[in-house]
Amino acid sequence: MKLRKILSVIAAAALALSLTACRTDYTREGGTITTADLSMLETVTETAEAEDFGDVEDVSDDGVGTIIDREGNLIRIRENVQTIVSTAPSITEILEGLGLSGRIIAADIYSADVDGIDPSVCTLDFYNLNIEELTALAPDLIVVSGMSMSGADDPYAALKEAGVNVIYIPTSNSIAGIKLDIEFIASYLHAEQQGAELIADITDAVNDISEKAAAVTEKKKVYFEIGAAPYLYTCGNNTFINEMITLAGAENIYGSEDGWISNSEESVIAADPDVILTSVQYDGYDYNEIKSRAGWENITAVKNGAVYSVGANETSRPSQHIIEGMYQVAEAVYPEIFAE
Repeated sequence: MKLRKILSVIAAAALALSLTACRTDYTREGGTITTADLSMLETVTETAEAEDFGDVEDVSDDGVGTIIDREGNLIRIRENVQTIVSTAPSITEILEGLGLSGRIIAADIYSADVDGIDPSVCTLDFYNLNIEELTALAPDLIVVSGMSMSGADDPYAALKEAGVNVIYIPTSNSIAGIKLDIEFIASYLHAEQQGAELIADITDAVNDISEKAAAVTEKKKVYFEIGAAPYLYTCGNNTFINEMITLAGAENIYGSEDGWISNSEESVIAADPDVILTSVQYDGYDYNEIKSRAGWENITAVKNGAVYSVGANETSRPSQHIIEGMYQVAEAVYPEIFAE
C-alpha cells in the first residue's frame, strides 16, 4: 500500500506532473474558437506547446470547425458541452475552478478529494482504462491529461471514432503552461471570463511572491522530496516545482538537472540543503522520519530543524491551486519574509 501511494504521488506529479494578465475579450465566431492572443502573455518557455494554440485548422463538410488542442491534435468543436469526463485531478480542479463541476459525470479516482466534486463519480482508473464504461456514458467531452497518442496507441481512439470529442492537455511543466491549459479549456467551454480570473489570480500570486523575494539577501539551498525513502524522487529544472523554489528566492539543489528525477540519499547529503521540503503524504507516514535517516543528521536542514511538509496536491497538480503551493514553499523557506 505504501509503495502504491508513493507511485501514485509520483504519477500525479508526472501527469498531473501549472505572466501577465490575459485579455478578457475572447470571441467565438462562426462556430470556431478564437482564444486569447498569445502575445498578451509573457514569453512562454514551452513554446512548442504554445505554437498554433487554438488556431482554426479546418471546417468540416457539416460546417463544424476544428482546432488544434494543447497537445497538437486536430479536434472538432462541439458548441453545447453538457457532460464531461475528466481523466486527471488537475483537469478536474480546473473545471471546478471554471464553475463547471456540475457537468462532470465521471472522473479519475484521484479527483475524489477535489472540493466541489461528487466523489461517487470518481471511479476511473487510468492505469486500467475501461473504454466500454466510458462508451456507455456517452459524454459530450473527454479531457485527457498528459497523453499525445494516435491510432492504435491511443486508448481513446474508439471513443473518437464513435463521435465523442476528446481533447488532450499536456502535462505542463511551467506556470506559464498551466495558464495556457486553463485558457484553452475555458475558451472551449465558453467560460472565458472565469478562466481569465483564474489566470489573473496566478499572475497576482507570482508578482506578489517575486516582489517579496527581492528582500532575500542569501539564497537558501532547498531539497524537495516527492517520493520518500527508499524510493526517493525529486525534481530538477523545467518543472513548476523548481519554479516555485526559485520564485521564492531559493535554489533547488537539483536545479542543474532536468525534469522529474529518481535521486539518491548520497547526493542529498553531499548537497547539504538548508531546507528540506516534502510533499509525501499517505496513511501512516510521518515526514519526521527524514530527520532520523542514517547519515542525514549532519545536513544543515536537519540540524536546524528546517524540514517541512507541504501540500501534495497543491505542489504536484498543474492547476490554479499551485497558488497555494507557491505560498507554502515560500513561507517554509523564508518564514521571516512570507509568514504573513
